[in-house]
Amino acid sequence: MRLGHRGFQVRHYQPWKLWLGIVSIIAMFFAFFTIGRGYQAYELDRLLLERETLISQISELKTRNINLVEKNAHLGGISKVEHDAYQLANRTLIKHQEEILVLKEELAFYQGIVAPSSSALAVNLQSFEVNQKSAQNLHSYKLVLTKSGKSNRKVKGRFKILLRGETAGTTGEYKLEDVKVDKKSKSDNFDFRYFQIFEGDFVMPAGFEPYEAEIHINPSTKKVKSLTETISWTTVMSEDV
Repeated sequence: MRLGHRGFQVRHYQPWKLWLGIVSIIAMFFAFFTIGRGYQAYELDRLLLERETLISQISELKTRNINLVEKNAHLGGISKVEHDAYQLANRTLIKHQEEILVLKEELAFYQGIVAPSSSALAVNLQSFEVNQKSAQNLHSYKLVLTKSGKSNRKVKGRFKILLRGETAGTTGEYKLEDVKVDKKSKSDNFDFRYFQIFEGDFVMPAGFEPYEAEIHINPSTKKVKSLTETISWTTVMSEDV
């Protein structure tokens, strides 16, 4: 069965709707543009106000600074004599305090090495110091050995100092005797009754970063025990064992 043909349908064209949409879009863009310009004008006014405020503060600070400089110069001229006298007295006091401290340390040192003792005869590591000199990688060292026990006996023997550290991430060590500047002198032997001081220069190997020093003291005197001490490099460089 065939369905009957309904014929053509006529739809009315309404152009006003298209124009209404176009006008709406234009109005929307215009509104956004107007709002954007208003916001920009607001931000510009705010920045100008902040700039004027900062300029005013800078000008005020400059004026205060000039006044303070003039006031300080005036006061400095009046109190210069008093200031110089105070500085001189302060430096003198510090110098006397340092001298007293050095004397106390020396007194304690000599009391420790000459006072009679009933303890067993022994060799002690009094101090080991390292200082960097002006030349690159050049260092100076100072080793002080003391004796405890019977003060009328001498002690003899040898010592060895190892510098332990890293080179390019690899751990290694050097004998101080091998890096000394004066390698001819046999200064690793000790022979003393109260104390003995060893001093010299050495060159730190290039790229070597030490982190500790190990000191071996091997007495040849009978009944005197050997001694081994390990000192961190920061302690060695601070001259405080």
